[in-house]
Amino acid sequence: MDGITQHSASQVYSRLIAYFLPAALESDRDASNQARMFLVSHIFGPFLGSTVPLALYIVDPEPGFDILVLALSIWGFWIFPFLLRAGFAYSKLVVFSILNLHFAILWSCFFGGGVTSPTAVWLLIIPILSIFYLGGDRRLIPNILTVSTIAFGTYAVSASQFGIPESNIPASAQLSLGATSILATLCYVMMMAIHYSRIFDASVELENEVRRRQKMATDLRSAVIKANEASSAKSEFLARMSHELRSPLNAIIGYGEILKEEAEESGEEALRVDVERILDAGHYLVRLIDLVLALSRIEAGGMELHPKSVDTRNLIEKSIADRRDMIEAGGNVIACDFSRAPASITVDPHQLNAVFASILENAAEHTRNGTIRVVVSPAVRDGKEAIAVTVSDTGDGIPPDVVPSIFDAFATTQRASGDRYGGTGLSLTVSSRICEEMGGDITVKSDWGHGTSFCVTLPVSSSTSVLTGHTPLASQS
Repeated sequence: MDGITQHSASQVYSRLIAYFLPAALESDRDASNQARMFLVSHIFGPFLGSTVPLALYIVDPEPGFDILVLALSIWGFWIFPFLLRAGFAYSKLVVFSILNLHFAILWSCFFGGGVTSPTAVWLLIIPILSIFYLGGDRRLIPNILTVSTIAFGTYAVSASQFGIPESNIPASAQLSLGATSILATLCYVMMMAIHYSRIFDASVELENEVRRRQKMATDLRSAVIKANEASSAKSEFLARMSHELRSPLNAIIGYGEILKEEAEESGEEALRVDVERILDAGHYLVRLIDLVLALSRIEAGGMELHPKSVDTRNLIEKSIADRRDMIEAGGNVIACDFSRAPASITVDPHQLNAVFASILENAAEHTRNGTIRVVVSPAVRDGKEAIAVTVSDTGDGIPPDVVPSIFDAFATTQRASGDRYGGTGLSLTVSSRICEEMGGDITVKSDWGHGTSFCVTLPVSSSTSVLTGHTPLASQS
């Protein structure tokens, strides 16, 4: 129960301080800390300060107006939080608060016996509060010193001109009043010290957090550098290995073609079938190497494009014509709609042809006795004129759990997408990355068991930088 009570009290305390703290000061950590010290002393300080006029009223046999004026000056500190919340400048409120503090203390000393007054101990509060209010801001120091000079000067002039009034408080009561004043002063200083320690602890925690985040940032930069070095090493390795792999593969494919011709001439059908399987495997490996190299090049930031203005319809019709035999071999019908197609588009025709080839081959591979439809229409991307090419089929469709990651390389569902879209499924990953390099994208919609629709969206006018020495995307893997 004690813990719950302390937590509730802490929440009330925090909400009370936050209520008076302006948003303009809260956004600045140093200014916020100074303002919070200011609010704590002005909200809770008058409770402790009021013990002095109360004690004077009790022990003074003939209490006069001086006690009332002292009490009013102390209660006047409660006005400052409301003025701060109302938008008054913090610097001006500090000066007037220090001025009022000088008045209250020197007033009680003047009517309490001068330098021997039991309330003279409160003079120690003035420099302490000034330091708390100012923090690291030294711009107000001249104003504070001016206020102190005027206040003590006025006190000295008044004492010399009018003399210090004689106190009617008995000596024994003076001791009690002095003890009360000292105890209230200590409590006041302790209250401010506790709040300052909380601010200090929070600052230390913040500094530790900043150092921790700086270390994380340093470690992250180091990790990025190492990752870039590893990526460069990987790209270099793949570039070297591509030649080493292509040489024996070309030999295998070349000898396979010779064996196939000899098998056809000699009429050895079984041998011809086996050789064709070898050739298919060889061509598959070549396409797979092309895909891995293309993906590595894109990830290394070395994707090379040569955009130029091409006829939209001719480009897409060429991609369709190159795959028409494959499409019709499965008993499929291809339908095209170019009625709304833009006349021309600025792209890298080799790369875009490879993207369309990959999508068309996949549609043909997994659609039997169905329809493959290609629709070209205008679109808008990032507020600019674009083109949308949609390739739809009536084939098997894609499982719902595969769709979200179908363009992700080496995702956990890639095997499933590979079963649906050939081998590793990298062709869709590379196609998606190529479209991104050209300022567009590929999206997919699928009805499992009823068909799939891929939509390639590209800007009509390309601003892609031109690089040299690219290798077109392999059609499928």
